[in-house]
Amino acid sequence: MLAPMRAWIPTLVAALALSAAPAQAQSDTVSYQYTSCAAVDGASVVEVRGAPCAEAELVAAQVAAAPAAQEVGVLRAARWTPLRAQSTGEGAHDLVAVRDGAALRIRRPGVAPDLDGWAAGRELLFARKQLVGGKPVPDGAVLCSASWLVRLAGGRLGGLSAAHCGGLRSDRTVHRRNVALRRPPQPGIVLGRVRRIVTRTQPYDALVVPVSAGVNRSRVPVVDRGISRPPWIVAGVGQPTAGRRVCFSGRTSGIDHCGRIRGSQARGAEFLLSAFAGFIVRCTTIRAREGDSGGPVFTAPRADGTVYAIGMTSIIIGDQALMCFTPLRPVLNTLGASLVTAG
Repeated sequence: MLAPMRAWIPTLVAALALSAAPAQAQSDTVSYQYTSCAAVDGASVVEVRGAPCAEAELVAAQVAAAPAAQEVGVLRAARWTPLRAQSTGEGAHDLVAVRDGAALRIRRPGVAPDLDGWAAGRELLFARKQLVGGKPVPDGAVLCSASWLVRLAGGRLGGLSAAHCGGLRSDRTVHRRNVALRRPPQPGIVLGRVRRIVTRTQPYDALVVPVSAGVNRSRVPVVDRGISRPPWIVAGVGQPTAGRRVCFSGRTSGIDHCGRIRGSQARGAEFLLSAFAGFIVRCTTIRAREGDSGGPVFTAPRADGTVYAIGMTSIIIGDQALMCFTPLRPVLNTLGASLVTAG
């Protein structure tokens, strides 16, 4: 990996130490929060975005009346896709589900089910050694961020992240080929091996990893914003035009960091990065940190919570640690893939 150097010389944004602590989430985007609805018997918190409270309260009552082992099935029967579950640490857990651009959060007593899955912005673990859920993280592992859900040629789903998170040996084989969706402090959900590294054939810092499948393993085109905030809804692919307002999320920096794509004043730096690092990027006015690599870069969210995918966090430059990203569209073209979108 590239070592830090003077301003305008790139530093790879790979997480080199597992001890790096995530930053507090920050947001300067449009206000997009849950609406609090009335609590129901057995559900102390009922919140919704993009759907009426009457519907949210009805679904919450159905979930609360069911045994904990059946709550995922109840959500699906009500046409909501279960997204995540997380313990509150107080003998209760939160459930998050999405449907047609809407998001729902319910808090009920009991142990959280093993409900989780792929979403852009989540934490990924790359390792040379085998990963085992529930076992310690192996030495030499790297933390990065998950990006866009794509449909590959042949119809299979895959997830994108930064190619340098996997790394290439001198013989062009993958150095850290084992991948997991991390749920600290353990490796979490083991996804399998890196399927393809785009930098083997094209100058784009991107790779494809498997995404988990199953009733409790969601694969939803959203940008994760944690449990307490509704996710952004992925509506399509956007253009990385100069001056455009964009945001990104990363496992270290947190959610909703926004700025603009730099224009002609950044062309020299982008050319140098292409020559030095070996891949094409566009640079922004947004700061990033180690571990944000691979994280989703997207258009400024609209009032309805929709965003358009622009690229993936790749490298940082200069004393201000400004983020540069790999454009998404040429990566999709190289893979013969399409972006999975909502609706």
